[in-house]
Amino acid sequence: MKLLFVGETWQGAQARSLREALTRRDDITIADVSLGHLMPRRADIRARIVRRFTRRAEHAALKREVLHQFDDFEPDIVMIYKGVQFDADFIDGLRRRSVRVVNVFPDYSPHAFGDDLAAAIGAYDLVISTKTFHPDRWSSIYGYSNRCVCVPHGYDPQLHFRSDIAGEPAFDVVLVASGRPEYYEMIDALIAQHRMADLRVAIVGNSWEPIVGRLPAGWRKFPGKFGVSYVDWLRRGRIVLAPLHTRVVVKGVLQPGDVDTARTYELAAAYAFFIHRRTPALAALYDEDREVPTFDDVPELAAKILHYLDHDDERVAMAHAAHARAVPAYSFDARAAEIKTWLDTL
Repeated sequence: MKLLFVGETWQGAQARSLREALTRRDDITIADVSLGHLMPRRADIRARIVRRFTRRAEHAALKREVLHQFDDFEPDIVMIYKGVQFDADFIDGLRRRSVRVVNVFPDYSPHAFGDDLAAAIGAYDLVISTKTFHPDRWSSIYGYSNRCVCVPHGYDPQLHFRSDIAGEPAFDVVLVASGRPEYYEMIDALIAQHRMADLRVAIVGNSWEPIVGRLPAGWRKFPGKFGVSYVDWLRRGRIVLAPLHTRVVVKGVLQPGDVDTARTYELAAAYAFFIHRRTPALAALYDEDREVPTFDDVPELAAKILHYLDHDDERVAMAHAAHARAVPAYSFDARAAEIKTWLDTL
């Protein structure tokens, strides 16, 4: 099978991890178009302002590159990872070239990233979503009539895998995530819980400015980390928090939020002990009592943080068990094998 893959290539990008896993298969030959040149991960505000005026030209150039690679490579399938740069007319144009076009969609709602993407998603021959709830609600909530299947996120064995638990961590608790209002509320409420303000806590990520001034003395804010640095920071805490973005409102309409994230799989592979927001999807992945403890609200989270900080043996045993559960079952190589079975049906 000849596959033209279109996606980001910076280290830590899910698209890159999936592409490399597909490349490791001997039944797929891949050519690719990288989206990484469009905007560096650490672009400053000036570059982002300039991009507002150049985005249309960038997208047009990207479409020309995809068509050039298509003509040169003659793929059986074009696979686009998320693809906010592509509108429905472009996807329809690819399909008129007698090729199947597949979208890998990694987020909670195809309506939440602009009107072009919302319309384009319905034009694909197949959407492979990472969300378990998308296939059953593809028509009723999102209004699409094309085919949607689920293949969850995974961990990258070349990036996230570690062979043992880390040594003495620098922090009691680490949270590596971008800030958002739902997380601000969680942190504010957590600080107010018994003994929480006395802990050593690292919050690692961008967009946390609204609450930095409210953090206790032992709570520190660090910039966002990517690639190897991201994995290293996951392992700097005795406990890692894994919250979820559950409140999703698109144009005034409430839609389902996350039930898992990439962290759900990466943390276990990295040998990090973590406490995860409780969802039915998580219960199907890990045993709550032996592998990954979960929480419904902040008081329960605070109680579990204190418990596991005082019980090193339990924490280490659960990290071992979660790692054994995830490796290799939740790897991108396993996900690539599942994706290949769906591609074979086209």
